[in-house]
Amino acid sequence: MAQPGANGGRSQLVKLLQVVSELEKERGCPIWIMVHCGQGHICYPAMYSVYEARHRIGRGKKIEILLHSGGGHPDIAFNVMKFFRRRFEEVNVIVPMMAKSSATLMCLGADRIFMGELADLGPIDIQIDDSYEHGQKSFSPLDEFKSMEFLRELSIEWMDYYANVMNAQYGISLKQGLKDSVPLVTGLMGPIFGQIDPIKMGGYRRAIAIGEEYAERMLQLVSNPQASKIIRQIVWEYPSHDFSIDFEEAETLGLPVQKLPEAQDHKLSEAILNVRRDDYHGFAPSHQADRATKSVRKGRTGRTNTKQHVNGGAENRPQERV
Repeated sequence: MAQPGANGGRSQLVKLLQVVSELEKERGCPIWIMVHCGQGHICYPAMYSVYEARHRIGRGKKIEILLHSGGGHPDIAFNVMKFFRRRFEEVNVIVPMMAKSSATLMCLGADRIFMGELADLGPIDIQIDDSYEHGQKSFSPLDEFKSMEFLRELSIEWMDYYANVMNAQYGISLKQGLKDSVPLVTGLMGPIFGQIDPIKMGGYRRAIAIGEEYAERMLQLVSNPQASKIIRQIVWEYPSHDFSIDFEEAETLGLPVQKLPEAQDHKLSEAILNVRRDDYHGFAPSHQADRATKSVRKGRTGRTNTKQHVNGGAENRPQERV
């Protein structure tokens, strides 16, 4: 892969747009681009680009979204996808490489998800920025619930162990053993559970509900029959925020995935990898299309002060993001 020079980044962006223009002819429909190769993510610039171009976007039978993003604000992701769903009978998403978090949320509202060979989606795992208690490192409220789940299982395990030991070694009935284990386990676990702040836990649960609610609404748009299973797995069950949901995993989940044709996959992946610093929202400019649809956000982080977001910025108070 060639190393870009002083103007290499912009020339490589132009190359990506040329590739997309060619693919529009091959795939027989317009392709809206949401590519974040800089520090951007799905936030207000993505929404503004839709506002600016909505009269040119028009309406029709089919449109596809080329999506390459580490995430962003779930409300923006939802609104962008809902916009295209209102205007087009069929909305597909093309993921050559990466569509994580709120980008995955957008995929849930697609009729078909075309994934490249190395493409991956990710869990819809709300991330919270709370510099007061957690410093600069984001955390998932799901960690708190998984910790409580572990403590609950540990309590049951200890009660079971105590009752069985008392039965096997001292002939005490299991019923009596379980009764006697209660004060023991309560004494051990009480101080730990006593540190839990119910108001804070309620806030964490509401944060997780953001992902659940938006995922449910996205899946309703396409009437996915496995919606409940998908929501449970994609919000609650994966072990980390960065967990990779590849083609096979997405297929097992019940998502409408198809393999992106190999030649298109290679062209798009190479073009995206060479775009080092630019973020782009809009159609690929061409002699048939109005160049005003171009929306390059070079050198901008796209950070905002929205409280709920995915892979976004932070204020000096807790914030949720996906």
